[in-house]
Amino acid sequence: MHSELAVVDAAIIGLGRWGQRLVNSVQADGVSNGSGIRITSGYSRTRRNAEGFANQQGIQLFDDVESLLREADVSAVLIASPHSKHVEQIIAAAEAGLHVYVEKPLALDVAGALRAVDACSRTSRVLAVGFNRRYLPAYQRMQDLSANGELGQLTHVEGNFSGPFGYDYRSDNWHSSGSETPSGGMTLMGVHILDAMIGIAGHVHRVHARSRRLVLQIPLDDTTDVALEFNSGATGYLSTSTATASSWRLQVFGSAGWAHLIDEQTLIVRLIGEEPRIERFDHIDLERSELRAFARSITSGAPSLVPVLDAVNGVIALNCVHDSVHSGQPALLEHA
Repeated sequence: MHSELAVVDAAIIGLGRWGQRLVNSVQADGVSNGSGIRITSGYSRTRRNAEGFANQQGIQLFDDVESLLREADVSAVLIASPHSKHVEQIIAAAEAGLHVYVEKPLALDVAGALRAVDACSRTSRVLAVGFNRRYLPAYQRMQDLSANGELGQLTHVEGNFSGPFGYDYRSDNWHSSGSETPSGGMTLMGVHILDAMIGIAGHVHRVHARSRRLVLQIPLDDTTDVALEFNSGATGYLSTSTATASSWRLQVFGSAGWAHLIDEQTLIVRLIGEEPRIERFDHIDLERSELRAFARSITSGAPSLVPVLDAVNGVIALNCVHDSVHSGQPALLEHA
């Protein structure tokens, strides 16, 4: 296996709806679209459901993860499996000498996250976590405004990520399991907002959360909200629903003004004493962007837009959200 390739050949674990989306973002009929990465082999828990897609994309299917990691002629692996499988699959891939891209969340518990990070560090393998909103040009502009002082001192950030996804899941779907998606939409969608906040306000220090099922018939919470405090002293608020129309927004407040992403392509900025200004950005393929960056990290050592320590802080915060939901009390991040 080679650590640097003009086009990185990769395997994928998980060829459900999202795994197929990842593949389609970087290739067509098995040919890379210039993203710098090509998926040549894979594993699916339901092989029969994946065979047609795999044949179309030139993906060799393996019967189990172990044989895939041992025998596939690749230098990297994408992990799009159920959340509870992430840690052991990351460790196995790193020990097999493969660079790793894993869908969010990195892990469901702090100990697992640290084990996964350690495995990739010990083997000098790239570990990338799929928080794709970091690649939005509009979000990067918001980061710049927050960092360069134009908004003044950062005081507060808030956001929402919601959608009707809960209506699409059956009770036997792994996304509906409380062990795979604790606190409902927080694990499915809210973590994206949480990571976006960490990328602007820094690491989380304290959370106070609520989560409940009000309308869904499956065992998945549909309404979750979290109050946050950051190490910087700034505060935050995020909410998520798995049973409403689609929504994605993020707003940051500073002592000199605010910036508001009302969707993924439109940023509104208003400074004290000035009229609001609207900045619009082109649509991009987020999955292609993050996998292209993953390939560049492998071939050139380019740093990830999602630092591993940010991903770990997100896991710690997520666990504290679950603790707060169950206790009804605020939870302090011990490893923040």
